[in-house]
Amino acid sequence: MKKDASLFALAAASVVAYALAARGAGFPLDDAWIHQVYARNLALHGQWAFVLGQPSAGSTSPLWTVLLAAGYALRLDYYVWTIGLNALLLGAVAWLVYRVSGVWWAGALAAVEWHLVWAAASGMETVLFCALVMAAWYATIAGATRSRAILGGALIGLAVWTRPDGLTLLPFVAAAAWRVGDSWGNWLKRLGRLAGGAGAVILPYFLFNFVLSHQFWPNTFFAKQAEYAVLRALPLWQRLAEVFAAPWVGALLVLAPGVWLAVKGGRKGGHEGGHEGRRYGWVVAWAAAFLLAYALRLPVTYQHGRYLMPVVPVLVAVGVVGMAGWVRLSDPQTWRRVISRAWALGAGGVAVGFWALGAGALAADVRVVNSETVSTAKWVAANVPPGAVVAAHDIGALGYFADVRLVDLAGLVSPEVIPLLGDDGQLWQFVRAGRAAYVITFPGWCPAFTSDPALRPVFQTGPLCDPARPNLHMTVYLLGPGG
Repeated sequence: MKKDASLFALAAASVVAYALAARGAGFPLDDAWIHQVYARNLALHGQWAFVLGQPSAGSTSPLWTVLLAAGYALRLDYYVWTIGLNALLLGAVAWLVYRVSGVWWAGALAAVEWHLVWAAASGMETVLFCALVMAAWYATIAGATRSRAILGGALIGLAVWTRPDGLTLLPFVAAAAWRVGDSWGNWLKRLGRLAGGAGAVILPYFLFNFVLSHQFWPNTFFAKQAEYAVLRALPLWQRLAEVFAAPWVGALLVLAPGVWLAVKGGRKGGHEGGHEGRRYGWVVAWAAAFLLAYALRLPVTYQHGRYLMPVVPVLVAVGVVGMAGWVRLSDPQTWRRVISRAWALGAGGVAVGFWALGAGALAADVRVVNSETVSTAKWVAANVPPGAVVAAHDIGALGYFADVRLVDLAGLVSPEVIPLLGDDGQLWQFVRAGRAAYVITFPGWCPAFTSDPALRPVFQTGPLCDPARPNLHMTVYLLGPGG
């Protein structure tokens, strides 16, 4: 119990330290504010909507929205509740890594792994998704019982409620459920229970989205792919290299040999070790398939590869399993003892070093969002008439702080925009047809907009209309009568 508690305490300390590094309430992503808007409207008005009175499927993570809404219902500070919730979830991730690997320091490493701590301080659903992924694998690896099979399926279903890509777990968890010496009949029964547990949770998710948008997936599932479709024109080798490399930046790279050793046979060796190795092999296969799906459909690595972070805890668990079987700090052979101690010191140093770098990265990211989208939203709240139609690309902070009618140029809560993404001319016609009074964007993002003489800049987060650096500052444009 002391070991378990220490992992939760270490995770909480990591997240709190990152939040303090950010120097005040704020998130490193505008998307975090979108979750806050949905959660606030759900708790205070009983509406699943970004704009009150307009129900929409613009939240990628309904489960995370509901958890955030509990804080608003309890009248708690939104930032304290969000950070506290994610600190608890990171502790759960660390505990599950410990349970899956059987090695306490694997959980400790997960509690300070900079990707995961950054994600916990980001206000996003990433750590909740990681916890559900690890829990599904733990339910599968821990042993073959009827309740665990049903629980594993239900956890996969909850992962889908957190992020649509949770569905990728199902075939790999099903394959890992095979046991040595098992009969086909027992395996099929186990699969039936797994599928039943998953279906009971996933089918309501599809119905939920269909009622809101007449589609089985949230708007964000389509909007993000449309927005970054241009990246799929890059050579496949480049997309694969960038996507597969992103999660390994940090202590995970030091564990790479352990991933191979664990898949090769696990720590125990022999027949049972080979069986364990096959199960870890399915875990690694899921991680590879998860990254491959992003390389093919959404090859983005910005914001420290936040979409790819869910593979980090599973690879930490498997990597530690492999290295724990090889590293011998007191081995009688000098060469192995020296290499083992050097590796242990190196792994610890890399983890601590990247933890510190991650805190600095979070602070910089929060400053950017606060100075660009949050400051713009507060200017709009003070200077734009309530109810005015505003077309904007980043809508999260705007929706939270300003009382305006929003047209989402990224399509997250305005699905009619999605077919127009990538064609600035058509998007501009759509904005004018919708009689928007203001347009908010980075000047360099939409040259078809900003070059139109009908637009007059009235606010910019940096020097107003600096011709030398037009794409660095969020700008508010007033759309004149000619538009």
